[in-house]
Amino acid sequence: MVIAIIGVLIALLLPAVQAAREAARRMQCSNKMKQLGVASHNYHDIHQMFPPGAIKVSNNTNSLWAFRTVWGLSILPFMEQTAIFEKYNPRTSLANNDATNYPPGLNREITTLRMNIYECPSDTGAGTLQIPSTEEWITDYTPHWEQYTTSYRGVAGINCDNTAPAANANFYWDDNGWDNYINLRGVFHAVSTYQSSSTDPRNGMKIWESFASLTDGTSNTAIFVERHFIKQARSGSDEAVDLRRNTFWASVPRNHTYNMAPRAATFIGNDFATCMATISTEDPTSDAHNCARAAASYHTGGMNVTVGDASVRFVSFTINVGGGSSGGVPNIGVWGRLCAIADGENVSFP
Repeated sequence: MVIAIIGVLIALLLPAVQAAREAARRMQCSNKMKQLGVASHNYHDIHQMFPPGAIKVSNNTNSLWAFRTVWGLSILPFMEQTAIFEKYNPRTSLANNDATNYPPGLNREITTLRMNIYECPSDTGAGTLQIPSTEEWITDYTPHWEQYTTSYRGVAGINCDNTAPAANANFYWDDNGWDNYINLRGVFHAVSTYQSSSTDPRNGMKIWESFASLTDGTSNTAIFVERHFIKQARSGSDEAVDLRRNTFWASVPRNHTYNMAPRAATFIGNDFATCMATISTEDPTSDAHNCARAAASYHTGGMNVTVGDASVRFVSFTINVGGGSSGGVPNIGVWGRLCAIADGENVSFP
């Protein structure tokens, strides 16, 4: 009888203990995201601008050879990681691992470091060694190397779906951005040093953002979100690729930036099977990249979001995410307006 009573008490207490532990993990995660905001502010104090999501030097979007830096590297000195940052050479690519070439650099070694500062305690997959699926597609260097998964992404901007030019129904701010949607960019979009042609609507995005850019207000702008480890992939031939579409702090931008898509799937990036099923129903023109660039967390009911004023808010997954368009104008919802820095609408966090 006594044993039975003890068993009942344990069954009653266990959910409360688990909830208390998750509350503590969520608070630790929130504190880490607060540090991301503070570090970005300190970077701005020195450079009079925010770090870009990445700096691109060629049109090879998928390869680390195309990138010279990413936001996770840029803020290291302001995250008490100066020793690591000083090993980085911004004149050469993130893929470079040859100290004998000019310019010399061992940047690849940095990309393979595990960075606990970018891991949320609730993200049970953070710190997993993987070869990012994005990198494995590239054949311009071998061997491909493993990197540690992380939990946080910089907000790059809004993907306007089928309201973009018909031939490019899916575009992303970690690529080039579009001239006709310049007001929907985020803080951490890619900054390019090239332009493919004078008539290309992808303008190469040479804009480095600053506080002056956040015309919707710093307290009304999301700058970092969570994207936790993928827990469910599609079955079949896509499974192996899906399971490695995670967040990597010093990889290509699509692996550490968030492109808000105006639909419910923008919050379920860690369940690739459900995300793809949802997104195909909401917008048949969409592709897997919308899920690869989505947000997600293991917290109950929502995720932590770092705001432009360096505060952290908990955003419910039930927040209005818009969808569709009217007269060629995309309906990006409340959440979309919070991710854009200059859409002209003064929407506050709920």
